[in-house]
Amino acid sequence: MLITGIKSRPVYDHLKPMQGGLRHLIVGQGSGGSAMLRLIAEMSPAQRQASTLLYSTESFSGHNHLDNLRQAEAGELKVFSSNRELIDALRALLEDAQMGTRLYLSGSESFIGTAMQAANAVDLNRDEVLREHSGTLVRRVWCAHCDTYTENVTQRVFTCPGCQLNLVVRDHYSRRLAAFQGIKADGEVPGELPPAEELDT
Repeated sequence: MLITGIKSRPVYDHLKPMQGGLRHLIVGQGSGGSAMLRLIAEMSPAQRQASTLLYSTESFSGHNHLDNLRQAEAGELKVFSSNRELIDALRALLEDAQMGTRLYLSGSESFIGTAMQAANAVDLNRDEVLREHSGTLVRRVWCAHCDTYTENVTQRVFTCPGCQLNLVVRDHYSRRLAAFQGIKADGEVPGELPPAEELDT
């Protein structure tokens, strides 16, 4: 059986101000803006002053908190039209980050996973990062056959846009890949596909 039933979805945090931080990077996407706003409201004036906000208006749920974030009493706000642009900017900021940097992430599962790859690339300690999931649990899937990543997958069986194989989405989440694994759906019996059910999102 290709689907093992082993579920390894990450366990998320509740964003709250981290003590000892000299610089606070508050990073969110779409519906994650609500967690960003709540965090800012709970911060001290000094923490707000030492914060940089990065927000992507790309949303899977249709929620946009840009207007409220523009009015928030916090440090600089950088706005991006896509998650990819935001992640690229985050990578650049983290490469120049000094001791005392605290990272707060909020948004979809795929967004948080990709942002965590950027944090892991600079060896940011796990206790220097908080992650709060917001919105839908659509999946980011990695094809084990052609190395293609597909965003926003909601079906157990789908066609890989890279190699055109029918893939079944396993329940195992890889932190290294920041994705769930997709493997050939009829690998055991050619032509026999599992039920095309909705994923547990």
